[in-house]
Amino acid sequence: MSTAQPHRNGSTDIIGSLREKLNATVLPITPAQRERLLLQLDSDMLSLNELTQEIMSVPVAALHVCRAAGDAARNKDVDILTLEQACGLLGTQRLGTLLGNIPVVEADRLPKAYLQLLSISEHAVSQAQGLFSHRIARLWHEMSLATLLFLSPLWALTYIKPHIFEQWDQLNRGVLPENVSKKQIAETTSMGFLLVQQVAQDWWLPPWILQGYRSLNTSRRTMVKALHIARNASNPQDQQARLDADRDLYRWLTQPANSLLMASGIALGSHHSWYAIHTLRWQQLSALYLGCSVADVQRINHESAAASARIQHQLTPGQPWLPASSLAWPADYSPTTTEPAAKTASKPFTPIPPAPIRPERWRQLCLMLSTQPSPFTTLPELLDCALKAMHDGLGSQQCWIALFNGKAQQLVVSAALGFESGQRLIGTKLGNPRGSAWGNWLISESCHHLNTERVTSLGPLLPGSLKTIAPDSAFELVPIIHNNQVLGLLFVCNPGNQQLIDQQRQKALVKTASCALKGLLNFKQRS
Repeated sequence: MSTAQPHRNGSTDIIGSLREKLNATVLPITPAQRERLLLQLDSDMLSLNELTQEIMSVPVAALHVCRAAGDAARNKDVDILTLEQACGLLGTQRLGTLLGNIPVVEADRLPKAYLQLLSISEHAVSQAQGLFSHRIARLWHEMSLATLLFLSPLWALTYIKPHIFEQWDQLNRGVLPENVSKKQIAETTSMGFLLVQQVAQDWWLPPWILQGYRSLNTSRRTMVKALHIARNASNPQDQQARLDADRDLYRWLTQPANSLLMASGIALGSHHSWYAIHTLRWQQLSALYLGCSVADVQRINHESAAASARIQHQLTPGQPWLPASSLAWPADYSPTTTEPAAKTASKPFTPIPPAPIRPERWRQLCLMLSTQPSPFTTLPELLDCALKAMHDGLGSQQCWIALFNGKAQQLVVSAALGFESGQRLIGTKLGNPRGSAWGNWLISESCHHLNTERVTSLGPLLPGSLKTIAPDSAFELVPIIHNNQVLGLLFVCNPGNQQLIDQQRQKALVKTASCALKGLLNFKQRS
């Protein structure tokens, strides 16, 4: 199967070199995983279907089995569609030898980025099951294997070059590498899509995977057209009319192989943020594919993430960051124990590099917040916009927004940006700001600058939960006030910096709170 090559010799050389390295990479599993698989293989009580489910629970083992079966299938010019087919092609004896020869490395010695990407692939399978298993039930075995292995060339890339995953994570947080333009990033991403397609061909992975990468490479324009139609989710009749008018686009959209593309996109997007634009695009495309509302897709996404987190935590407690941890908790829920998916509090926080100050970006986001009618379809979208105004526009490394919850009669942290993934912030209650000394103090100034000495001097006036989640360095609290009542609270901080922002940026922060208030009121009117 031919694949288009980059035009530049330098790019071709880089891809060719990496392709050879990835093909030569033998990915390891943990000793406990290998022991469990071999024990299951020796069990007389296990059917082939049950055995394949056990192998699927160890993604790297599933890849080894499919690559070995692919070598045999290539000679016969047949495709490997399911894990059952791969195991049947190898036979029990060869399968046992293969599993026994997979290299093992203790989990704490494996690159964290590698483990995290494996976790994302497992999450993608859960998303595929929640969204599409009822739609194409007879093809579930094909879809689940292809979804699990869709990112497998990137597993190998992350294993040998963990820093690439870390750079991707930083890019999603809006941090560009020094002396690198967005155009260069786009070109590198395009080369990366081409590389993984070539490696997937070399490994003879299931055809649905190759079809997914062709959509990202040669069918990108068609995919963009579908994404544009999917954005118009509030007008399903118009969406259908546009699909009916473009039969080629409709045929592309309805291919079952697109299910793994969407499930993987949602899993990758939610690793960064459930409410980011990347995640929303995949949710909108999934809704268009399924013919349902975006809200229904988001509900299924959240349920699937929680199911995936429970399973992954049972198998590898405390190892990867699980996106279910960042889902909003009920305002009146206060867990007494650490959630399974949360990282241990003892891990030191690695500060995020200072965000650049971008006035134009800040103005653009504030204008979006103030627009009437509200352009936001969900409250998390609105809060994410306000967070980005503080982070992207004003250069605040860490920020969160708390909103007043009438039922709980508390300020409750509703959105956060720039904190360590496992740091438990969402759902934190910050006291009743209505008719209290705490609330009166908040509305006494448009912006409160606090440091360690000031926090100590204020004593019991501040809620204990605020002192718990606030850093040792200086931070700012900016109330969102409506009708002389606290509607919300903005927090910004640059860890380690006693002097957070100058007077000009402090005024901009107060202006951000004003725009956030307009956004909340406009959103309420729309609702």
